[in-house]
This record gives sequence, C-alpha cells and structure tokens, in this order.
Amino acid sequence: MLEEQLIQTSGFRNVGPEGARTGFQLRVRSPYYRGLWANLIEKPTVTVDGERFGGDDIRWTLPTGHDSVAEFSFAELQESPDARWPLGHAAVLTVPRAGGLARGIHDVALELRLRMSYIPEELQPSIWTASRKAVIVL
Repeated sequence: MLEEQLIQTSGFRNVGPEGARTGFQLRVRSPYYRGLWANLIEKPTVTVDGERFGGDDIRWTLPTGHDSVAEFSFAELQESPDARWPLGHAAVLTVPRAGGLARGIHDVALELRLRMSYIPEELQPSIWTASRKAVIVL
C-alpha cells in the first residue's frame, strides 16, 4: 500500500554490495490521479542532505504488468511508446552515488515535473515538490 506523500518511506535504501555501494533508491508515488505515460515525465531532481542529483543519471523502475517491472534510463523513458506509470504503483528511482548513503536519518527532497496530455503546452510542466525525513538502515 502506498503512503499519501509523494516520497515513500519504505524502499529508501542503498544499492550494491556492502562495502561497494553504488547508489541509493527511493520509492515515489505518482501524484497524477490517472497515471501517465512514462514519456511525459521530465527529469526529476533528488536532493539528499543538500546534495543534488540530476535526472539524466537517475534510473526508473516501473511496473510493466502483473508482478513484473522494468528499469529505464531517462532517455529510454522518453523513447518508450508503451511504458506507463500507473496510479497506485510506486516508481523506484535509483540514484548513482559512490558509497551510497550513510546509515541514519536523511533529509530527502524531490522535484518532479510531469506533462499532462490534455493541458496546453504553454502551461506545462506541472511541478510537484516534496520533502521528508527518511532512514537508511543498511
């Protein structure tokens, strides 16, 4: 079940083997009530403890069917004709960072920009921002 907030507290973790962490992940709930095609997502910005991470390097994991997921680079999201971020399913953002994050509490912020298919181009993108504290256990 998803939390109401954009940034989910579950799923905030380091990736890669212990002693050789390659980055971290966070789960994000879609703010759009209809879900959306992945090529309407613009580059996100993730900030952890004041350190900013840009959208080109962030990898997206989205559901692709019943109990299956696929991982995409930002470029692959933009080119995909059928990748979708459905309502009720969290996207997992994998952020590269040598060594991952230290164990403990972190200030996490996200700026998410989405284009809506029915809103005029001059009013795009819609921007959602969120921040919260999250804990890295491992």
